[in-house]
Amino acid sequence: MDDAAQMDAYDTLGSSGEAKLKEKGSVFLAFAVPVADGDAADEQLAAWRKQYYDATHVGSARRLAPPPDGEERYDDDGEPHGSTGPPILNAIKGADLWGVLVGVVRYYGGTKLGVGGLIRAYGGAAEAAIAAARRKTIEITGTIEVEVPHDRAGAVYALAEKLDAKVSAPRYTEEGLILPMTMLASRVENAVAEVTEATAGRAEVRVVQ
Repeated sequence: MDDAAQMDAYDTLGSSGEAKLKEKGSVFLAFAVPVADGDAADEQLAAWRKQYYDATHVGSARRLAPPPDGEERYDDDGEPHGSTGPPILNAIKGADLWGVLVGVVRYYGGTKLGVGGLIRAYGGAAEAAIAAARRKTIEITGTIEVEVPHDRAGAVYALAEKLDAKVSAPRYTEEGLILPMTMLASRVENAVAEVTEATAGRAEVRVVQ
């Protein structure tokens, strides 16, 4: 089983966070929000750009769940290459968050900050917005379906309790029943083997998620 399936949880944001930073006349408004997927991130970014249409730049970065293969993307939005998106993304990565979009709106104040100054300003604003939000932990689960004869169902329920797995409503067949079992992702691989052993090989097990 790959590394992604071995992970049992990751941190994201449970609420939005906002921050404001001023640097040599420029104003940076930062927003950190949880996002479910790339479409949600695109919609939120478009909404910020519409709302702050008069801003000089709207830099952004996102890190989509689940880890470790969730998409990472950033946009400098016309600022010098690497001065905007990367420090915002680094703020997300530094907080070890997934499923998050951070946007930083800049209103130019008349004084150039240089690449180093931009990195500090965009990164600092992003960090402050993230810090202002509430964190939450998401469990990564997996689901198996166990098709088992009636006389072996008790063994499956006992194993589910041992694995701290949730058993959903069974579906009945002519010879027995099908039990969906949801558990932490890291337990799925062993669960398949343990179900086979507990039922003396009389259960059919399918990994469905």
